Amino acid sequence: MRWDAEKYDAVKAPRVDAGRELIAGAKVQDIDTILDIGCGTGKLTLELALLAHNAEVIGIDPSEEMMNKAKETCAQVQNISLLPLTAQVINFGDKFDLVFSNSALQWVKEHDKVLESVYRALKKGGRIAFQFPAKNFCKEFTKAVTYAIEVVGLEDRYSEWKSPWTFFTESEFSGKLKQAGFINIDVTCKDYTLGFESVNDTLDWWASAGLRPYLDPLSERQREYFQYAFAMSFENNRTENGIKLNFRRLFAFAGKG
Repeated sequence: MRWDAEKYDAVKAPRVDAGRELIAGAKVQDIDTILDIGCGTGKLTLELALLAHNAEVIGIDPSEEMMNKAKETCAQVQNISLLPLTAQVINFGDKFDLVFSNSALQWVKEHDKVLESVYRALKKGGRIAFQFPAKNFCKEFTKAVTYAIEVVGLEDRYSEWKSPWTFFTESEFSGKLKQAGFINIDVTCKDYTLGFESVNDTLDWWASAGLRPYLDPLSERQREYFQYAFAMSFENNRTENGIKLNFRRLFAFAGKG
């Protein structure tokens, strides 16, 4: 799947606010060596590197479009390295004080393998700080997708469609971390509300990330119909202050003994 890095970077999103909250919770020190999994356009990688200015920060992302944008974003900072890697091929040993990931792990399928690799990549006493959408992360999105599929008559097209995402409850992800060997596990769910002025603003935001896997298999005309039906369904969420959507996100902190 190809990404539009410019659009992804331009739209407002709870992932950015939640990412900065994640950085604060990670208590980054100036000597922390950091791995940023799914660094995207590099905005938060840059913030991590400025905090950990006496250490190396490595950002990884499999998307060429995201990597190119991240290189622009981080060009003036000397302690950042960017590598075109997926989380599944992490192969570091006892290297990092912190493994950080903001709004990326939902795209990973082999979580057990990735968490084991993350554990090995941490130094003794190292820690993780992860944030990503929780199970049932946005009921309005699910309703809008279902509505668009029915209105455009694409039930057959999506009957065997497999979601690219994996979501967890707090207890499910806590169990994954415990199984991988982590200690001092703290997984919590937080709610966010995002407001939009119009259905077009709502569509632009979803088209930057969440809607992309649904649009990829469609022809250009089908995409137009699908996006129109998807966007118009959000009129049901309009208030006197615009369109309001609710999001649930997991924050996970843990350590390596």
